Amino acid sequence: MANSSQYQLKDGGLRIGWAAEDVTPEGPVSLYGQYYERISGYVQSSLTVTACAMEKIVDDGGSEQAVLVSMDVIYTLKEMQDAVRMHLRGTIPELDLNKIFLNATHTHSAPYPEVESSFGKILLNGICKAVVNAWKNRKPAAISTGFDYAVIGHNRRVMYADGTAEMYGDTSRPDFTGIEGTADPGIDLLFCWNLNKKLTGIIVNVACPAQVTEAKYYVSADYWSEVRKSIKEKYGEDVFVLAQCSAAGDISPRDLSAAYRTGEPDMWDIPGIVEIGKRITRVVDDTYTEAQNNIQTSVVFRHLVKNIDLPTRRVSREEYAKALEVVNEIRSRESADPQSPDTAWNRFLSEIKENEKTKEFGPWDSKTSDFGWLKPMELILEQYHNQDKNAIYNMELHVIRLGEIALATNPFELFVDYGFAITARSKAKQTFLIQFACDSGGYLPTQRALNGGGYSAMANNIGPDGGKVLVEETVAMINTMWDDRH
Repeated sequence: MANSSQYQLKDGGLRIGWAAEDVTPEGPVSLYGQYYERISGYVQSSLTVTACAMEKIVDDGGSEQAVLVSMDVIYTLKEMQDAVRMHLRGTIPELDLNKIFLNATHTHSAPYPEVESSFGKILLNGICKAVVNAWKNRKPAAISTGFDYAVIGHNRRVMYADGTAEMYGDTSRPDFTGIEGTADPGIDLLFCWNLNKKLTGIIVNVACPAQVTEAKYYVSADYWSEVRKSIKEKYGEDVFVLAQCSAAGDISPRDLSAAYRTGEPDMWDIPGIVEIGKRITRVVDDTYTEAQNNIQTSVVFRHLVKNIDLPTRRVSREEYAKALEVVNEIRSRESADPQSPDTAWNRFLSEIKENEKTKEFGPWDSKTSDFGWLKPMELILEQYHNQDKNAIYNMELHVIRLGEIALATNPFELFVDYGFAITARSKAKQTFLIQFACDSGGYLPTQRALNGGGYSAMANNIGPDGGKVLVEETVAMINTMWDDRH
């Protein structure tokens, strides 16, 4: 698609550079994202690291900077972000390394991104290369925004008549009463251009993790691979896509209430990623012309970084006692032989293998099996014993103002209601929330979710008290940037 103009835009001082690196591991690898191990049989789509470097020279001769890095992995680990900054020390003297932050797409079809692992070394090398090249590729730039709706994610917590809830719960049960929360169908887009009005890249922010393929046995970037392919086909091979996941801790790509009766593609396998890729690409197509007609070169650019302390969730004595009762009861039925097929773990694995043979759709594992209960209950016991020495969780928060939009990070699988609490109070015209950023903080559920219990609302490091602090700090940082003095 042609998208250049004979009329060159006026340079407003903004500089943007892009780069990407393939970080796909070779050979069979262990895929991370389930309790059980999955060894890849092949590569369905390549894993990619994408970097976008931004800079603007300010009046006093200094510059504001940001380098956004998106990775096709399950989490961002603080150790990886620290390693990137350490490895780049002295490589780009003019870049403030604290202005680099990583985010993950949350694919379950990649290895665990541990720094010292073989995959971790590939990933670290790819991130550093992408950051350096994106910084070197900075050129006079312009931006515009887009926004539209598409059904990508659905709330995945199912409620029952007794007040309990379960992630991916069975909606065919007679005591099924509804879905616990809502979803966020909004897609935020930041189009980046050169001064000839040529599209160079798009930041795409979607409130749904990339986990269509979460239980498969192949390497995959999930639906983002389809988005990248479609964008390059339509807008040019040199156009980049930087993927971000908004607040979506209780969201997945599956409509559990419809139970596939609507004829929707299999949202546990490749047809699902193809369909979601099409839906996101349609949003880009539908907003492209307006975005091209509203390009700006002179924009406010600020980037704040702050370390904030969140209170960790306290496990009550009553909660501890209930967890201990569950653990003791299950353990009392355990065989002394860990190889016995009757252990909770081996029964869990056997059930998965049988379900993979007989069930058309996932999930193939059960979080309500003995092992499914044992795992989080043991984590609750551990949390209870360590909560006095782990009373505070320190997190790195990035907030960026770019024109009339804000971007704000968090390290959690942040339940969607927290996202609404931030975006509704933000003074920005659009607010891009970026979860799985800077660290891995686990699920951050609402009080409603904790009341319902179930997986994703048990053994959480941070709870509603910490969520409130996160919301208040994020809103305050965003709105400070819209103060009349700036």
